[in-house]
Amino acid sequence: MENWASKELEHVELGDARRNKRLVRIVEDLAAQPTSSVPQACGSLAAACAAYDFWSSPYFSPDDIRDGHIKSTIERVKEHNIVLMIQDTTNLDYTTHRATSKLGYLDNRNCFGLKVHSTFAASIEGIPLGVVNQQVWARDIEDARNSKETT
Repeated sequence: MENWASKELEHVELGDARRNKRLVRIVEDLAAQPTSSVPQACGSLAAACAAYDFWSSPYFSPDDIRDGHIKSTIERVKEHNIVLMIQDTTNLDYTTHRATSKLGYLDNRNCFGLKVHSTFAASIEGIPLGVVNQQVWARDIEDARNSKETT
């Protein structure tokens, strides 16, 4: 798994080689145990705390990580004459996570979370190549209050 994660994330620039190395480690741990919780996948409390600290770092943004993955995806796309671009919009529903901030309303005024619109590249043989674009946003709560949408 290490070779894959290092190769996939080689374009990520988080401003410090140690951050880049930590990202690879987190991806390796989570990919090796995709159905496990973060503490289980990381293998120790210290490693889990390091992962949570990494995700809350003020020194880089999710876009910095995503941009590195997109660059790797584009390299794979260049190897194909025809590529399918598949779009999807997903709701990340955090309604029951009361301590979470910066959420917007979802499809009704009682559900809160984030909207994610992704464009995935795939070969015509169905081989996934990666994400080429992704937008994440929170709908303004005021828009929900002013809409005629039913609850």
